[in-house]
Amino acid sequence: MENRFSKSAEARRNVERRAEGRFAKADQRSKDVMDFQRRRQEMEEAKMQRLKSLRLAKESADREAAAEEAARAAQSAPPPRVRRKKKVEPAEIA
Repeated sequence: MENRFSKSAEARRNVERRAEGRFAKADQRSKDVMDFQRRRQEMEEAKMQRLKSLRLAKESADREAAAEEAARAAQSAPPPRVRRKKKVEPAEIA
């Protein structure tokens, strides 16, 4: 028994089914984008960590080289001259 509302109910079900399909596709796209962004962020963090460790290693090597250079310079430099104070004669004080 078909009434005047049966076609509209069927049309509504078709519209709902199409909308659910579109929402499912959009939801999947959102998940894909979020996964891509997460992977990209992880790669960026790994890159930054790698660069930081390289920078710290270079700074450490530079400090060691500077310390060695300072030690070599101190060994090769002549000893400082000892300056003696002038003797003050007691007659000059008065």
